[in-house]
Formats: sequence, C-alpha cells, structure tokens
Amino acid sequence: MDRCDSCRNIFKCPICGTSSDSFRHVGVRGTKSRFRIPVVDYNLTYDKQPSGIWHYSQPCNHRVHPATTSSIVKYNGGPLWQDGYTWQNIYWGSYYTKPSSSQWMKRLELVVAHLESDTSYSGGLSTYNVGTGKLIGPVMIPQDPPSQISNDQIAKTLIGWISSGTVADLRTAGAYNIFLPPGTTASISGDVSCNSFCDYHDTANGPNGPFYTVEPYPCAQGCNQCTQDPLDTLTQGLSEEMVEVKTDMDPGTGWVIGNEEICDYCDANFVCNRIATGEYVNSWYDKSKNACWIGRK
Repeated sequence: MDRCDSCRNIFKCPICGTSSDSFRHVGVRGTKSRFRIPVVDYNLTYDKQPSGIWHYSQPCNHRVHPATTSSIVKYNGGPLWQDGYTWQNIYWGSYYTKPSSSQWMKRLELVVAHLESDTSYSGGLSTYNVGTGKLIGPVMIPQDPPSQISNDQIAKTLIGWISSGTVADLRTAGAYNIFLPPGTTASISGDVSCNSFCDYHDTANGPNGPFYTVEPYPCAQGCNQCTQDPLDTLTQGLSEEMVEVKTDMDPGTGWVIGNEEICDYCDANFVCNRIATGEYVNSWYDKSKNACWIGRK
C-alpha cells in the first residue's frame, strides 16, 4: 500500500524535507510507560509510543506522524486470512538449540495453537470475514542473527529461507511468527524494539507476502500490563500481532480504524484479558458489538 487515507496528501518528509514518493506501512505494538502519583498512590500508564499503523516515508524511511482521518472501522480491500491458512513458528538463533530452551519453545507452540483455536478469541474474528487457520511444525535456525537487525534484513532473510526450502512456502496463504533470541534488537528505521515498540507485523512484498510477525525476546518493561511473567509479556504481544495479521495482512489495506488496527483501538483503554486456556491476550475491537473483546479476567 503506497498511500492510505492519512498519508495520501503528504508529499514531503517533515524530518528531512525529501520528497515522499510513497509510504511503507507497518503494524506496530508500541511500548508503554508507567509512573506513580505518590499523593494518591496511583499507577498511571501512558503510551510512550502509541500502537498503530506506523508510516515510513520513502525513500528516506523516516517515520512520520499523520493525523488520523477517521474513527470508524473500515475495510480497505486488502488480503484477509481465510479458513485453512497456515502459521509456522521460526526460532532464530543458537539460544533455541539449547536444552534449557526446549520447554520455552514447547510452551510457545501451545500458545500459538491455543490462540488460533480459541472459538471466542480467534473464532470471533469471523465478524471481519476472517477464517481460522492451522499450525504446522516449527523451524529452528541455529545461526545467530546480528545483535541489531532491521526489518528489511528480516524480510530479505525470510525470503531466502523460503527459496532454500528452510521454511515452508506459505505464499499468500499463511504467515510466520519469527521469534528472536535474547540480546537481539529489531529495528524499523530509527525505531528499536523494547525502546519504541514491543513487536510488529509486516509483509515483504505488499499483498503478495510473505507475511510475518517479529517477536523480540520479551522486553523487561513497557510491554506487559498484567503480570511480571515473560511468557505473559510475549503472549500479549503475539496475540495482538496474530489478530492483526489475520485482519490486516498487508498493513493498512485490511480492517483499520484511522491509523489503528483493531487491537490498537482497544490498547488505548487496556484491560487484562485471558482466553479459555489461560494465556493473557490483547483485546480486539468487535464491530458487531461496538465494544472490545472480553475474555477471562
């Protein structure tokens, strides 16, 4: 998607002044910060980096902040997840080859299976004409990624894995969850994981895919509003990105609410929710009920 309703009239990057030929759109879950008001002993959470569709002016790749044009849920005609589509988890780095990591990976496999099979959480997305998929076996990549890796590098690496047969060739009928190891930072232009964002989803070639989420190892702060457990941190972010991949596979072309995807809208008034199997998840906006999804508290 070269331009959306919000950026269609921006023709010059406000950061560097370079002409904006087009825009790159990435679906991002931003970090949050907490501080205490000592007089009333109250913890307040605010968006350090609001979640949503982040806009990167091309060719300079600077992030711009266009004004929101609408607060109404809207479908922009892009690809949506269909029944039978496939998820594949990719565990990247020597960290995941260690016996001590095997239990962590087993838990994540269950998390993805539970998220996709939950009839209320994932199944409820049928209101957006979205189907239910399946999970196939994971892939472990023993080579370590760089200590900081850009989104462009991740996309190119994924294409290489597909070409070599290292991972399944899902084409446009599925998506990959890419789990990074501890000590590796992902970046999108000048935005870096755990500082600006928790995780995100994107596509390497617009509506043609491949589609993927990027899940850095759980951030110590800013990405878990419910517990101190690293797995809960990861499930909150992963649940959001999986929902938003399904409803907005090519960011900005599917179901959106202004500059937000359907989980971003609910993040603004965050409520801790869990699915039936107990995992903490981020809510999504249910247009059939004009309310955010509610699960177990």
